[in-house]
Formats: sequence, structure tokens, C-alpha cells
Amino acid sequence: MTIAVEQHVDAEVATVWRTVSDVDRWAELLPTIDEIRRIDDAGPVAVGSRFRIRQPGLSAATYEITDWRPGAGFTWVARTPGVRTRASHELLPEGSATRLRLSIDWAGPAARLVELLYGKRTQRLLTQEATTFASLAAGNGGAR
Repeated sequence: MTIAVEQHVDAEVATVWRTVSDVDRWAELLPTIDEIRRIDDAGPVAVGSRFRIRQPGLSAATYEITDWRPGAGFTWVARTPGVRTRASHELLPEGSATRLRLSIDWAGPAARLVELLYGKRTQRLLTQEATTFASLAAGNGGAR
């Protein structure tokens, strides 16, 4: 099961990437993140970096970056009993603008249950994140 949202961002990919890739500050930037902290040493974010994330109305989860492509996007994965959550953040150039695509994919024996319980909320959170990233990258502040 995959949930995805796309958002036109009136800013170049490099500008959008600066905001999206600033994972350590997401709790300050995004209304959808209550807390985010590194589990491993500070330093450049890269494949293998792990973060503990708390979001409104959801259990805390540990995400590990599995794909880090500066200027193009990243993917991270969280595992809980019965379900693997894969979240992707993709930046696609559109001339001097960017198309931001955020997606969540659930897999495993409990994926269908997670979809039923959290699908609509996840859609709202992704939409809110995409809108906030777009606003921040365009220099219009954030929704926090």
C-alpha cells in the first residue's frame, strides 16, 4: 500500500533540497513532527543515519536512511512487528521550479491493518509536510 502526494514548489531543486535534507531541524520546521533526534553520532546525514521520530497521534518510530541522493531525494525505513514503513522524499526539476513527491509505503503481514488505521491521517500529514516544505523553500516561512 502506497500513499503519495505531489507538490509544485516555486523554487529550484537546490533550494528545496536544503529544506528537505535538514532532517535534524524537522521538529522546528514541520507541524507534523513533534520531536526528531539522531540515534547515532551527529555529522553529515548519509545512508545508515538513524533518527527517532515522534509525530502527533502516532507511536514513536526509528527510521534509518537507506538511500541518500543529495539534490534528488532520500528514503528511510522503519520496522515494527508485522510492518515495514518506507518513506521517500523525491525532488524532480521542472524548469526553475521543483515537483516534490512524498510517499509512504507499508509492507508486511500487518500492512493492511496499518493502512486501515492510519491511511487517512498519513495522507493529511504528507499533504501538510509537502505544503510546508514548499512554503519554506519559496521563502514564505512555515506552518509551524
